[in-house]
Amino acid sequence: MEKIRNWMVAAALAIIVVGLAWVGHGTGIIQLPATGFMSELSVWTINGSLVVAFGLIVLIGSWKLLRAEPHGSGFGDDQFLGET
Repeated sequence: MEKIRNWMVAAALAIIVVGLAWVGHGTGIIQLPATGFMSELSVWTINGSLVVAFGLIVLIGSWKLLRAEPHGSGFGDDQFLGET
């Protein structure tokens, strides 16, 4: 499970970096190449923001849902069911 979580975190970070690059191109902060089709177009700022939000959702989800102990104490054990 730890290996899957590490891959998901790496994928989420890559998604966030791509989204930030799109935001940078859309706002004109990044202008490589100088005649790029993405330069200073608001559609890339919006799309980049949405991609960053998606990356954050994947990052938080993989960090919380794929941890070593996915459930809190008492869930699924005999004490939770009222058995001893």
